[in-house]
Amino acid sequence: MEPDAFLSVADVDARALLRAAETDWTRPVPHCPDWDAAGLVRHTGAIFEWMAAVVTSRERVSRRALEPAPDNLTHLSSWYLAALDRTIEVLGSADPASETWTFSATGNRRAGWWRRRLAVEVAIHRWDIEHAVAGAGGLAPRPLDGAVAAAGVEEFVVEFLPGLLAQEGIEGLDGTFDLHATDAPLECSLDLDATGLVLPEIAKADTAVRGTRSDLLL
Repeated sequence: MEPDAFLSVADVDARALLRAAETDWTRPVPHCPDWDAAGLVRHTGAIFEWMAAVVTSRERVSRRALEPAPDNLTHLSSWYLAALDRTIEVLGSADPASETWTFSATGNRRAGWWRRRLAVEVAIHRWDIEHAVAGAGGLAPRPLDGAVAAAGVEEFVVEFLPGLLAQEGIEGLDGTFDLHATDAPLECSLDLDATGLVLPEIAKADTAVRGTRSDLLL
């Protein structure tokens, strides 16, 4: 996916997230049990602010050092949209190949890394709030953009899964499995005994998971 396309999809998803949240600020978000709709907007807007600060400074930035999201719901939407616009502008104007701080487990220190991270983060949380609205009698959540979902699958298995499997207390996750997308070419074989090592396609995995790119990431 082209770097600019990540930002375009993120912008659309971020605005859809806000529209869904504004229907009821106190609505619980089942997939984010610590937050209601307002809490999810505050979290996502704070992520925008943090990403913009990191890419602007090129250094690691503590989220605690940033101004907190407003408690007043009257100002929450305008604060969120301002944070979104600033982040899209900062990430869009930065050379994707330029060096900056990231938390990439693979050592990727390019500014373009944040474009994918933004798109995946927003896509999942947009789905979270739309799913919450659907549970209250609204329309079903839209699937994630296929290309963003595919990038998210790659991000998860390469950047996050090895660290998750290495945590203490993780038991019972072993063997090999294949991911097969049904809506576009996407196949991935993993070995959980090797802490999530991505393998060339293997002849027969212990488990095969098939679905759309959106469903595979979710």
